[in-house]
Amino acid sequence: MSHAATASTHLPTAWRVELPAFEGPLDLLLNLIKIDEVEITDIPVALVCDQFQEYLGLMDELNLDVAADYLYEAALLIHLKSKMLLPRPSETAGEVEDPRDELVKRLLEYQRLKDAAQSLAEIHGVRRGIFTRAPEKLPASAADEAIDLGEVSLFDLLGALRTVFERYEREHPPPLLLRGESYSVRDQFDRLLSLLDAGRPVDLIADLRGRTCRAEAVAGFLALLELARLNLIRVHQTDTGDILLYRTERELELTDLEAIPT
Repeated sequence: MSHAATASTHLPTAWRVELPAFEGPLDLLLNLIKIDEVEITDIPVALVCDQFQEYLGLMDELNLDVAADYLYEAALLIHLKSKMLLPRPSETAGEVEDPRDELVKRLLEYQRLKDAAQSLAEIHGVRRGIFTRAPEKLPASAADEAIDLGEVSLFDLLGALRTVFERYEREHPPPLLLRGESYSVRDQFDRLLSLLDAGRPVDLIADLRGRTCRAEAVAGFLALLELARLNLIRVHQTDTGDILLYRTERELELTDLEAIPT
């Protein structure tokens, strides 16, 4: 497991972030299979299990709320990994059941449902463009607002942060812990917004790599989520995998600042 998953850093309670738009553990598994460029029907269980555990460790380090179904899925993967390590009967003894069959069946069914939901969303988008109505302002509290990352998934952002952590581990010596040193989400929020207000996009990975230590990189990442929640930025992933941040036309309001951790 990576250093990010095993780090003993404890973040302040004020940094806790809730992400109600999480699509679930099967969505994370499909994302890992896509990254590893393997077929759903031929999953490398040991590799995917280890990667799944690393992402859970990273979520825990960021104080992201991890639902129970993620932990349950992690337990199932560990059990499946152990079954794959056991000796299997020879094929001459008859038809041998692959321990992965149940997981493959669940992933294929989830993929079909996800594709169907995407098709329905596209149809709804077309209909909404034809049959319009006057906009209505609905009351909503900051706690009920979901983070809209547009075309980039949360897993892509976590992957970018994980890449930064791995580079820190390779290239940086063990950090000096200075008593009283801290990095606030609010400071990183103001810094990113100042860069974006200059009219130029910000390369997320390059910006996080430019931070002085892991704690500042974590504060910068949480500030990014706050900016996205307030619809102050648009996140775009290029064909080469770079993640760029663009400023939206929405203006920052005083009430927005009151909900940002200091």
